[in-house]
Amino acid sequence: MTTRVLLVVSLGLVACEATSRRYAALDAPPPAPVPVGDARPLTELTKVTELSEAEKAKAAKEKPACGRGSGRDIHGECVPLALWDTEHVQRVQIPGGVFVMGNVPEHFNSSPSRELPAVRWSGNPPRHEMVRSFWMDLHEVTRAAYAACVAAGACTPSQCPEGQVDPGRDVEPHVADSLPQTCVSHKQAEDYCRHAGGRLPSEAEWEYAGRGPDARVWPWGNQIKDDIPQGLYPAGHVREDSSYFGLRGMGSNAIEWTADVYEGDAALKPFVAEAFRAADGPLAVARAVFEQAAFCGDKPGCEAPKGEPLRHVYKYGNLGQRRGARESRPPRFPGVELEGWDVVGADHRLGFRCAADLREADKPLQVPAAVAPIPIVRSEGALELFGGVVEAVNQEEARRFCAGLRVPYGAEALTGFRLPRLAEVEQLTAVFRGPGPFWAEDGAAVQMAETTPPDPDEPWRMLMVGSETALAARCVRDVQQ
Repeated sequence: MTTRVLLVVSLGLVACEATSRRYAALDAPPPAPVPVGDARPLTELTKVTELSEAEKAKAAKEKPACGRGSGRDIHGECVPLALWDTEHVQRVQIPGGVFVMGNVPEHFNSSPSRELPAVRWSGNPPRHEMVRSFWMDLHEVTRAAYAACVAAGACTPSQCPEGQVDPGRDVEPHVADSLPQTCVSHKQAEDYCRHAGGRLPSEAEWEYAGRGPDARVWPWGNQIKDDIPQGLYPAGHVREDSSYFGLRGMGSNAIEWTADVYEGDAALKPFVAEAFRAADGPLAVARAVFEQAAFCGDKPGCEAPKGEPLRHVYKYGNLGQRRGARESRPPRFPGVELEGWDVVGADHRLGFRCAADLREADKPLQVPAAVAPIPIVRSEGALELFGGVVEAVNQEEARRFCAGLRVPYGAEALTGFRLPRLAEVEQLTAVFRGPGPFWAEDGAAVQMAETTPPDPDEPWRMLMVGSETALAARCVRDVQQ
């Protein structure tokens, strides 16, 4: 018997960190639940090893002999990706390789940081990362699998935050069992994966498993697909949401915990040799004010925890983007994080899947495809422009950031970066990417335009701001160096 299933939770608002008119639909209110087709319990779903003859023939036509579904062994021979049947899910062996990690937003609008300093594009710049071969669950951990862990005494029951509806409340039990397990904290997810003989994947592992070596934006490619619904539905149900390595649900369904502690400047750290943010800089001050209000409100004598809150990275549709969630909500949490995110703690949209290291008998594999190239430094006339953008810095922090850059280039590292002068920003307008504002050595520059993102040839003008204002910054170096 089949059951018509409705989308339980709309996830449309988590699809992008930074949107523009091009993606205005992502900012619209979520649509009413719509049918997604015939759904069956997970036990009745076809496994990836049980493709029909027609599907096998189609796959053979579309894939070369050594393509997406394979890896090279230590002898250089191409072999199919291994599969591991565990009690509740198949695991897929992900071959090791180098991939493009991170993303570039469509535009760099740093105006909000003038009022509320925050890092909003923490995935930039894209850079090459290496991952060793490992195992990854085909789909998210289901409610039935998590319930078995609770029954075994290895996991604690899930609990949705106050005011959020349990996604399985209004659907039939056998369908609810197949939904991704959400409303669990990071620790609860870790406990489950440990019980299941694995661990949470690192951010790099999760992202690589979704995008492979060809730098795709979404698991299925580089375009948003209207036929892939944003919501919660039985794990593994929508085949169209299939990643480079065939994993399901990484571009829709539940957003997912990873093992990594969230750090806003994590993507920039491989390129900067020393700390550049001041202890009393604009980002630190904004964080302290936010945490005080979130923990204490107007309560006299109350003191919030000092410094950056402990958050762990969670990932979702646009593979290179990243956010972080806490274990629980502070007592007077305003509903959104300083950065504007609304997912906090054991959210009803936040689930997970497990990874595992190779076992002793497993043979490591390498991905047979070459990694997509990525220019981290771009030459324009007499200048070279670093591809990354640092956010929410005052002018002195921006200078320190540029001075500390060490950008790998072959066997050497490019150094000697600095803030551009205002006249140089005008020379770089085709690649500088506005609208800003951005710090310059002799002031600040903003691109004047009626659209966002602006056309590259739109003019820039000087912006009169104090040197302690929080703006973004890009760095240049002279080619002659």
